Amino acid sequence: MRPPQKSALDCRPLNRAWSAHPDVGSVTPVGDEEGVPGLCGRDRELAELLAALHAANSRTRAVFVGGAAGVGKTRLVSELVGIARQRGTTVLTGHAIDIVDAPPFWPVVSAIRNAARSESDDATASLMNRWLAELPLAAGLDDSGLRPSIRLLDSLHQLIVELAAVRPLVLVVEDLQWADRSTRDLLVYLVASLSHETVLIIGTYRDDSPGQASGLNAVLAELRRQRKVSGLELGPLTRTALAELLTRWAPGHPGLEPLVWQRSAGNAFIAEETVRAILGGDTLGLPTTLREVVLSRIAMLSPSAQRVTQAVAAGVGPLPHALLAEVLDQPPAVLLESIREAVKQGIVLVDEDGDGYRLRHGLMTEVVVADLLPGERIEIHRRYALALSGKSEPAQPGLAARLAHHWYEAGDPSRALAATVAAARASERVHAHAEATRHWQRAAELVVRVAAAPRAVQRSECLDRAARAAELAGDHELAVDILDQLLSGQETSGGLASALLTARKASSLAAAGRAHDAREAYGVAVALLPGEGAQAERAQVLSGYSVALLQAMDFAGARTAAFAALTPARSAGASTIEAKTLAVLGFSQAYLEDPVAGSAALAEALAVAERTGEPAAIGEAHLRRVELLTGPLNQLIDGVECARQGVVRMHSLGLARTAGVTLLTHAANALFRLGRWDEAQSTVAEAWALAPSGAAALEVRLARSRLDLGRGRLEAAADDLEAVDLLARSTAGPRHRIPLIVLLAALELWRKCPAEALRHIEEGLTVAEAGADDIWSLAPLVWHGTRAWADTTTSGLPPPSPIQIRRLKDHQAELARRGSNAVPAIRSVVETFTLMCAAETARAEDNPDAGAWERVTELWERHHQPYPAAYARLRRAEALLSRHSRAAAASDDLRNAERIARRLGAEPLLADIVDLAARARVSLDGPVQPESRVPAQRRVGRGPLDALTARELEVLTELATGLTNREIAHRLFISEKTVGVHISRIYMKIGVHSRVQASAVLQRSRPASKPR
Repeated sequence: MRPPQKSALDCRPLNRAWSAHPDVGSVTPVGDEEGVPGLCGRDRELAELLAALHAANSRTRAVFVGGAAGVGKTRLVSELVGIARQRGTTVLTGHAIDIVDAPPFWPVVSAIRNAARSESDDATASLMNRWLAELPLAAGLDDSGLRPSIRLLDSLHQLIVELAAVRPLVLVVEDLQWADRSTRDLLVYLVASLSHETVLIIGTYRDDSPGQASGLNAVLAELRRQRKVSGLELGPLTRTALAELLTRWAPGHPGLEPLVWQRSAGNAFIAEETVRAILGGDTLGLPTTLREVVLSRIAMLSPSAQRVTQAVAAGVGPLPHALLAEVLDQPPAVLLESIREAVKQGIVLVDEDGDGYRLRHGLMTEVVVADLLPGERIEIHRRYALALSGKSEPAQPGLAARLAHHWYEAGDPSRALAATVAAARASERVHAHAEATRHWQRAAELVVRVAAAPRAVQRSECLDRAARAAELAGDHELAVDILDQLLSGQETSGGLASALLTARKASSLAAAGRAHDAREAYGVAVALLPGEGAQAERAQVLSGYSVALLQAMDFAGARTAAFAALTPARSAGASTIEAKTLAVLGFSQAYLEDPVAGSAALAEALAVAERTGEPAAIGEAHLRRVELLTGPLNQLIDGVECARQGVVRMHSLGLARTAGVTLLTHAANALFRLGRWDEAQSTVAEAWALAPSGAAALEVRLARSRLDLGRGRLEAAADDLEAVDLLARSTAGPRHRIPLIVLLAALELWRKCPAEALRHIEEGLTVAEAGADDIWSLAPLVWHGTRAWADTTTSGLPPPSPIQIRRLKDHQAELARRGSNAVPAIRSVVETFTLMCAAETARAEDNPDAGAWERVTELWERHHQPYPAAYARLRRAEALLSRHSRAAAASDDLRNAERIARRLGAEPLLADIVDLAARARVSLDGPVQPESRVPAQRRVGRGPLDALTARELEVLTELATGLTNREIAHRLFISEKTVGVHISRIYMKIGVHSRVQASAVLQRSRPASKPR
């Protein structure tokens, strides 16, 4: 690595850091490994980054550093990077660049490319070079059938995992406010996907330029919700810290501090520029505006060095020397002397790889570019465009995007159009769909500016490809807007073309979560279809409609649309569409009215798909059948067997990582319900070992979190649920969203936070009210909400509001009504949940119903689902004990529940069972035990509490938490009168006269005890 260039102030101590670090916050070089370097005024912030670096030795962490331009973000991160490198950590550092058409993944890919050249560790360098060599393959499809954009994210993720396996890794992405969409998506993907890898992700961004941070604020808001992510806001330096810094920058000028503070207000960059100007001979001091600060510095250069500075500023990103020489066309000696002058003055920096230049600070770049006259700007961009036109992509990464940018800024729409189209196609080749969208949109704009001459593309083609790229990028709202442009203009011929475009719009609306608008748009698309002919197109529109409705849980609508699509699909010989339509029809029929007919349709779908040989259609048929068996039809054993058979077929088709993983997760969920948790655990592990991505990865995480919640691994479950929530919050439909919400609520219930659980349920009910038709999925949601209500009551917490309670009861009534009309298999399960809701409601209203819980137990045992049966036994025992009746039956329930929970390894449920047994004085190994009566004389001399019986100690413990006599009686399943007797005995034995005194004795005698 080339050493930092010397500045004009190198004759003064420690000024070397000025040119080494663009965002100056300190001038002290990196210290030793154990010490904390002298960053003036940044000790706390550096300590936070060092703590994150340390934490990343055991699990992935991410820190996003925000602050105003010039406040010292880069300098702070550079200090950390220096320490990390001294500790043997691999560091990848990339910078986003400030152009609309930034090359996709530019900061990360360029960081890998630069690190591969300078990395001294052979194993690490080999991994990076191999990845760079395989980059075109990583951007394409492989035998897994993954969508290309996901494949490229997967490839980058895998590289980072492999690098972290060799040595800890720090990935730094600077200037996120300019980062392309692909880079932002990658950061989200990494945060969600990485867990125990030794990786620290650091991002810096300006928080004072919201107009430049399109989409960044929303991404940061989502990321900060993750426990592995922290934010660090960097404010200006304090006056004390700035004064200390000035003693290092200019030790012989103590009188500078008032002026520098007045000019900079603690902004490190402006402070440095002020000091440089004054020490450079500006006796009047610098102007107060940032623009004037920078331009006054530039004015000190010779005309030739100023031209170098302007060219570097307009060059976009790291600028190779050969390209700069071609653009400026100066004699080599003159050019080198001019560059050296600009470097010596600390305005131009040599890149870390020693092969190019950039300005010292992004603020400088902005000011210099903005100060160019129109003619100067056009000419310099024209020169860049001409110089780049003869280059090849390997020599200039991101060449197409840069060329498009320069021709556009040069004001040449014809050449800009050709370059923009080339950039769009280059982005498509690496499946950077967000960048391809922007290029095609700009191409559509440029087409109308090009004179009426033969053109390579038409505006309609540009908009069409922009919409397709937006769909692939997951930006469905943007796709809708672009398709509206096509539909509203003179871009289509009407009729069939409009119908197909409208169907595409409907599909994007459905993907964006706008189910109602999607239904309306599909209705318009169907109406636009011609009355005769176009059977294949009719089938395509109607089949797409049926799939969207199925995903939205509108099974009745999906069945109708599938019926309508089937005949034209067969007439047109569109077997693939026929197979997919039959799969939708079979699922809907079986769910709504006739499991036999539905199963027959699913079998036919699989047969048709196998005749076509189309892997996606075969996979979809298998998935629909297994989902139906392991879900609504509750044929769990058959479903597991079919899933296993399907997995074998998916492996043969190259769909193991997609459809194969989803089949395994369906099998795991069925095994969970059957109480075969160890098998479920190994099935989830088998699915995860296939390294799934996208929706398949979400489903594995949901299945794994379900098991972790059951077994009490709450932190592991929280990690998976946070990752799913991060990736699926704005894109997943109700089929993923509702199970996620149910599991989030379950997590909070086992954490004993029912109010938080109820907050999640409120969100789920809103999703359900938007039109979800799957009562089988909604039933657990409503039950969890009712359980949360009951838990708030029994825990003595503030109850839900009357509006929340009314909403829950309305959904219970709707569940009962719709469940009674469902097919027998669904009706049986939904009725069980409905009865559970009624029993929870009675518990919430302090009127526990042991009979209801007994019926619930019987129903779950009939369904061969031991886990909820054990929960129901716990609640039945609680209800019996609360009424001081049938102690033997309650004991039997507790013992049976304990046996099941222990066999399953259901630790949270087991803890509740043991707690209830202890409070009720039930031995889980034998009959009900009488109250302990240990003679007081055997405990004399060992403490004031030793005279108490075990029950009296329990009463005192509850009393110390602030419970009333009635609440203590309810909790310990004894009468209120008995509680009073116990309290009187306690007072007498420990020599106190009040609750406060008794609580104090307890705390003194048992200092480790904590009130619940």
